[in-house]
Amino acid sequence: MTALVVLSGCGSTARSAAGPSRGPTAASSFPPGVDALTYTALQNLESALGEQGRGPFRSVFGSLELDAQAGKVRVYATDEAKAHDLIAAAVASRPGIEAERAEVVKCRYARVDVDPVIEKIGDAAQADTLPVPVFAVRMAPGAAGVQVQTTKEGVASRELRAALEGLAGSVPVTLLEGGEIHGLDGTNLPAPSTAAASAQ
Repeated sequence: MTALVVLSGCGSTARSAAGPSRGPTAASSFPPGVDALTYTALQNLESALGEQGRGPFRSVFGSLELDAQAGKVRVYATDEAKAHDLIAAAVASRPGIEAERAEVVKCRYARVDVDPVIEKIGDAAQADTLPVPVFAVRMAPGAAGVQVQTTKEGVASRELRAALEGLAGSVPVTLLEGGEIHGLDGTNLPAPSTAAASAQ
C-alpha cells in the first residue's frame, strides 16, 4: 500500500522559516535577520490562532501562514470580520500572545469545505483505489483548495485528475510531483518539486 500522510491538522501553509513547526532549537534554524524571541512569539500566535480555527471558527477559517521575515502570521478566512473575532478569541484563551502580528487575508475556502475533500482523497489513496499513487494531501497555500503530492506520471495523468475531480467536487485540486513520504507526523511537508498542475 502506498504510504500517505494526510496533512489537515493545524491549517498552516507555506512558511518562510526553515525547519519544522515544532520549535527552533538553534539560531541556525531561524531565517536571516529573525531573532529567537520574535520567532517564538510568532509560533505562539500561530498555535493560538490554529486552536480557534480548528474549533469554533472552522466554518470560516482557511489556513495560517507564518511569515517570519515580515513578522506576521496571516490568517486566511472566508469572512474577514469573523477572522478578527477569531483573533480576539485567541487572545482571550491565551493572554499575552502578540495579536498585533496577526494579519487577516480573505480566502475562498474554509476548513469545513476542504477537510472532507482531504479525507476522501486520503481514504482513496490508502485503499489503493486511485489510478496513480498519491503520497500526501493538504490545504493549498492561501486556502485556495487542495494540494496533492503524487508521482511525475500522476501530475500528467488524466485518469488521476478525473478521479480527484470526482472526489473534490467544486474544490480545486493542484497536483505536485514528489516522492514517497515516510516518518512524518502530519505537521510538515517536504518541499515538493516545482512541477505542478491544476486538476480543475
